[in-house]
This record gives sequence, structure tokens and C-alpha cells, in this order.
Amino acid sequence: MGKLDPNAPRIYTEALAVLPAAWPTPLRQANAEQFPSDRKVLVLDDDPTGTQTVHDLWVLTRWTDDELRTAFTADAPAVTYVLTNSRSLPAPEAAALNRTIAERACRLARQMGVDVTLISRGDSTLRGHYPAETDALRAGLAAAGTPDVDGLLLCPFFEAGGRLTIDDVHYVVQHDQLVPVGQTPFAEDATFGY
Repeated sequence: MGKLDPNAPRIYTEALAVLPAAWPTPLRQANAEQFPSDRKVLVLDDDPTGTQTVHDLWVLTRWTDDELRTAFTADAPAVTYVLTNSRSLPAPEAAALNRTIAERACRLARQMGVDVTLISRGDSTLRGHYPAETDALRAGLAAAGTPDVDGLLLCPFFEAGGRLTIDDVHYVVQHDQLVPVGQTPFAEDATFGY
């Protein structure tokens, strides 16, 4: 699994220890080959927690043509987060927002001669926005004439938050125990129930 947080609860580290080993070689070189330095990556983030886990990247809170053009300039970092806060929206509005950003980003990137990759980062998969947002991104890419998506990768894991998925069950670490999310008070939430 790679490095584990030495302060993580014992039950958490024991659970992770039985999972398959981490990828045997460093992925930075493979990523550099897959995403050359002239490619720009936009990470559409559904809430501020994603941007709190990264550094040395730009974060856009608006997605106007001017803002996105700035993210596609040579001076911009290879990766830019776009804080959509779509988690706060009903699923149809979140989907519409994602489609709009995908269409706009692809159109502007094409005009500027920039290769762009869009990534959806969020935890709304637990709140009813999946697959609405990823389907909307795919539709936006298609509407912009971008080749179809090669695949969709779901990563239900958030070590810093004490959440992991084992054998299709999503757990939260509570008092040195792994508790299925469906058995936590969050599952009772009438607005964002699991």
C-alpha cells in the first residue's frame, strides 16, 4: 500500500495491510509520459475538500472563458482545479454545470491548440451525483467533438478522512473500528443519505 500514516488507528492499518501491494514502480515517470508537459489537466472538484489536499496548483472558482483561457496558458501549472461546489446542487443542476464546463473547456483548449484532460474529483458518488456528473462530462466532451472517454475509474478511498472500501463495502474509522458507512449517522441524513 505504500506509506501509511503512522498515526492511523491500528484497525485501519491492519485493514490496509491485507490489500494488494502498492504498484511496484514509481508512477511519476509513467504519468509524465502519459501526460506530456504541454497537456493541461482540469480537475473539476465538487467541494473544497479536494483543493485542501493539494499544493502548488491553481484553483479556479469561476469557469468563464477568460478564467479557463488563463488555465491553458504556458505559465499555468499542468494541473488546475476548478472548484464547482456541485455537491451543493441537486443532481440535474450539477450535471448541467459539469456539461457546460466540459464543453467550454474543450472549445477553448481547441482554439488555443492545447491538449486538455478533464478529471472529476469528488465525493458526490456517496450523495447521489454519480453517475450524473461523469455522464454529463462525457456528454460535454462529445458535444465538443472530443473522442469518447476511454474509461471511468472510481477510487472510493480517503485515508486522511479514515474512509476506505474493502470488498465493495465503504467504511469509516470510528473509535478504532471499521464501521460500514451505511451504519453511521450520515446514513440517516435526509438530504445526503448514503
